[in-house]
Amino acid sequence: MVDLTPTQIGGLEKKVDELDPSIQQINVAEANIVDRCESCHMGIREPVKLTPAVMMPKGAKAPDDYAKAFVSHPNPSLLLVHDPEKFGCSPCHQGNGRATTSIEKAHGNYEHWLWPLYTKQNLEAGCQTCHAADMMLISGDVGWTISKGKDLFRQRGCMGCHRYEGYDKEPEELQSLNQQTKSLETEKLDNTKQSAYLMKQADAAESNDEANRLNDQAVGLRVSNSKIDGRLQQIDFRAHSLMQDMKKIGPNLKDARLKLNKNWIPVWLKKPTDFRPGTKMPNFRLNDAQIRAISAYVWQSALTDSLPHQKPGNADHGKELFETRGCLACHSIGEGEDQQGGTFAANLSRVGEKANYDYLVRWIHNARERTRPYCPYEKKDIGPEDYAKKKLPYVFDLGHSKCPNDGHELQVQNMTVMPSLRLSVEDAQDIATYLLSQKKQEPSAYADASYMDDPKLKEEGKKWVRHYGCGGCHEIAGMEEEGRIGTELTFEGSKPIERLDFALFTESAQRGGKEPITNSEDLARLPEGPAKEPWYDHKGFFEHKLAEPDIYDKGKVKSETEALRMPNVHLTKDQVQALTTFLLGSQESGLPANYQYKPQDTRRDIQEGWWLVTKYNCVGCHQFFPGQDSVLVKMKKYQDPDWKEQLPPKLYTEGARVNPEWLRRFLTNPALSDTDTNRNGVRSYLKVRMPTFSFSDDELRKLVRFFQALSQQPIPYVPEQVPTLTAKETEMARALFSSTAAPCLKCHATGDAAHDAHATAPNFLLAKDRLKPDWVERWITDPQAISPGTSMPSGLFNRVNDHWVFAGPTPPSFQGYDQDHTKLLVDYIFQLSPEEQKRVAASMGRSTASNKNPSGKKSVTGGVRPQVPKGATSGGSH
Repeated sequence: MVDLTPTQIGGLEKKVDELDPSIQQINVAEANIVDRCESCHMGIREPVKLTPAVMMPKGAKAPDDYAKAFVSHPNPSLLLVHDPEKFGCSPCHQGNGRATTSIEKAHGNYEHWLWPLYTKQNLEAGCQTCHAADMMLISGDVGWTISKGKDLFRQRGCMGCHRYEGYDKEPEELQSLNQQTKSLETEKLDNTKQSAYLMKQADAAESNDEANRLNDQAVGLRVSNSKIDGRLQQIDFRAHSLMQDMKKIGPNLKDARLKLNKNWIPVWLKKPTDFRPGTKMPNFRLNDAQIRAISAYVWQSALTDSLPHQKPGNADHGKELFETRGCLACHSIGEGEDQQGGTFAANLSRVGEKANYDYLVRWIHNARERTRPYCPYEKKDIGPEDYAKKKLPYVFDLGHSKCPNDGHELQVQNMTVMPSLRLSVEDAQDIATYLLSQKKQEPSAYADASYMDDPKLKEEGKKWVRHYGCGGCHEIAGMEEEGRIGTELTFEGSKPIERLDFALFTESAQRGGKEPITNSEDLARLPEGPAKEPWYDHKGFFEHKLAEPDIYDKGKVKSETEALRMPNVHLTKDQVQALTTFLLGSQESGLPANYQYKPQDTRRDIQEGWWLVTKYNCVGCHQFFPGQDSVLVKMKKYQDPDWKEQLPPKLYTEGARVNPEWLRRFLTNPALSDTDTNRNGVRSYLKVRMPTFSFSDDELRKLVRFFQALSQQPIPYVPEQVPTLTAKETEMARALFSSTAAPCLKCHATGDAAHDAHATAPNFLLAKDRLKPDWVERWITDPQAISPGTSMPSGLFNRVNDHWVFAGPTPPSFQGYDQDHTKLLVDYIFQLSPEEQKRVAASMGRSTASNKNPSGKKSVTGGVRPQVPKGATSGGSH
């Protein structure tokens, strides 16, 4: 506390003098909150940081209970948005807020209290109770654990077996739409029959009045059918979007015969981590008979269509592309200390042992390309024979997604989040050739598995595939409509402890002192190590279940179908802690609805956007807020100052930077071209490729609104009108634009191939459609405030007499000009034509930039940073 000011010290002394040791109570009648926590935790709202070490009595070797209690809140900023006078303490932390007779009772650590205080390790569980609709809850140092747990629940495939409100909603909605479709079509058929019957009755009517009455009824039914047609069309539109959004955590096993080494499959099923230590595929503890049967079903039920033969590629070029195009933002390569890349997708170190080359080329070129479309209405894969019956070409994609048999929407894409990098076929062949070289043994070294062709094994395998819920993570023929096999976990943290089956360990969990997990690998997953104290609570149950999922079967005699099915997801102890925190907070809250964080304004746009950003791993390449590092930022390659120029842009203020209509077009087609697609549309100089994600219209809308809301931009966006410059103003602005003190075209792309090979910033010709003028003006005055570390120079303009004035030399024409130089330059940029840019480039005497940087070291891009006016500064990464 040595850094306290005299005022702060005086304030503390006054509070000590006025200290009232009586019971302190918060009473919020509308939420039924009565908390007396601050009777002991008296310093919790202090703005001064009070820690146990600070409050420790003089001479003491360690803080006592009083010192631990008399501390300030570790994150006082949270109290600004969670006022204790409204929220109390126990809704976030649990415990018995009314109890004052003992620490044990106040913290809820006794038999008859259902909500014990969250431990320090799971403190963020309380966030989930009100913020279940949020995927990202990070604020400063808070929210990292619960956000990780929420993301793990999706990325580790938990939602494939367990329903959880908010996760993987598309299959349920699609099923509902199919039911509506069948109901409406039945109603339409009945109406048609009834209408025909009424018309027939009208023809035979004895009077005109009777005939008119029957005719009106028939016409009414035809009008009803017209309305039904409109409703069916809307259902098809929605189904089209849903099927575009639907994703599976695992690969499409209908293609098993096309893409996999047959003999590899049983080895993989035996124990996936033996082949790939960091895989998301869990260990199901299968016996040899089950492995043989499941392998046979997967193999025999798969499609047998032929693949185009691909010519061999260049492995060296493939390696270069793989390491620079952005593949490592999701995938990793290498093992142990040599591993590099992300963990979002598979480690590809041994892919050469299992993959078929022809399929791998197709996958790399366009992972969304299906072998056959699937009709959820007919519940079958649609082949060329179905199209031939209707004399239609065998073409299916997002523009040709109607079933030839019934006219309903087809699933025309693989349900993978892997995007397209818009590579040429030759580049895809090169990468595939490189990846197939990644192996420890030859594919032929695997033991023969010809038993997989046995039809009897297929039927047995079908039973086990269904039993273990494989269809939850994989697309498998015959299992498309299978439901989840696990219990719903939306409110798992609210279950009474008696409903959590500790099985034969109930007594030892209550007593403590003996850890039931004996397997060393599983034991290492427990966040706090082997249990020494009693662990008969939700935390203990979840941690042991996640560390060793079959723990509660120990000591029991069960048949194969009775044994616990949850596989071992081989989590780390940090992951077990994160998922336990998530499950502990998964509670049915007793708080009023207005306490649940379900905003209806732009904050909801932020909520919905984060679900998509994490779904597609946008954080693998991009940084969305300070403190969040992308995968690429942390890679060794990008620590080199020259390679830092190759990092994808930070998106801190993307919504303030770009026109939302342009952003929608860009997210739809990042190449910004329908013909020249093997490139980046904005930053053509980057080796990392902005992929095409094939977002649905619904996802595009959410992402655009997310960026707008994240940057606190008004919705809808009203474009600023840029005034037309006079001839004199154009000449003045041109002087700024081409000044030797800050030559804009030195770094920015121009469309000239020789120059653009060394560029490090986008082409100005994109500015008019892409950027917002007000953002550009803020950017050129203080780029470091917008994107810390950017190589865009700072200090180009000075504030003089309430105006922004260029820091470098200006021609005589600027004398007497009393407007902002920044505004003049921005208006010029937004009116820049290709001809004007070409003239300026020619006048600067350059068509290419130097290929050396000031240090003399050759740059990755070959470009150099411009000399900046005296006093200006240039940052690091762009």
